[in-house]
Amino acid sequence: MRGTFHFDSKFYQTADKAVNLIKLNILWILFSVPLVTMGAASCALHEIASKIVRNEDGYILRDFLTVFQRKWKQALKLWMPLLLAGVGIVLELFFWRNVGGLWAEVMTGMLVMLAVIWNFLFIYAFPLAVRMETSTRTTLCNALLLAVKHLPESLYMLFWTGIFLVAGWLWTPVLLIEIFTGAAVLAAVQEKVLLKIFGQEQIPEPAPEQ
Repeated sequence: MRGTFHFDSKFYQTADKAVNLIKLNILWILFSVPLVTMGAASCALHEIASKIVRNEDGYILRDFLTVFQRKWKQALKLWMPLLLAGVGIVLELFFWRNVGGLWAEVMTGMLVMLAVIWNFLFIYAFPLAVRMETSTRTTLCNALLLAVKHLPESLYMLFWTGIFLVAGWLWTPVLLIEIFTGAAVLAAVQEKVLLKIFGQEQIPEPAPEQ
């Protein structure tokens, strides 16, 4: 029993990760509430999630605030075009759903494809922004290129994103759990895949926070 609660035990390490993910998720929600700050919050989310996946020590609140402040301007320039594009896609989908005919079906299909591309950009862009200081256009281009080059992994991450959203939509208990852990757990799942992709592409990991 003593070994179960020892600092080096598997149980303690798992519990510690779970607590850190809950803290990280709450911070991400709080700092995403104004919506315009979601980009910087997502940069911080992915950098801290990457540290958790790599079993690196750190202070969740301090590290989150440091990344948020450091990446604020870059993330804002990256997030605003994505936000506007995302809102536009959603509004267009709602519009064409209420319009009958073949043309409406064609437009809906095209919008679904755009939504998939948008999700690929969202999955890759902020982890890239954390690791590289590049322009908004370069970051988005790199995100799309990586998504296409590593399409199986991209579809895997998109699949889990869909599972999280659908499960939360259908089952209230799952939604309640996701409120406390969802974004952080999803970021951790994505970071496990992204670490392999970025390693193959020789994209360096973020420098440790001081």
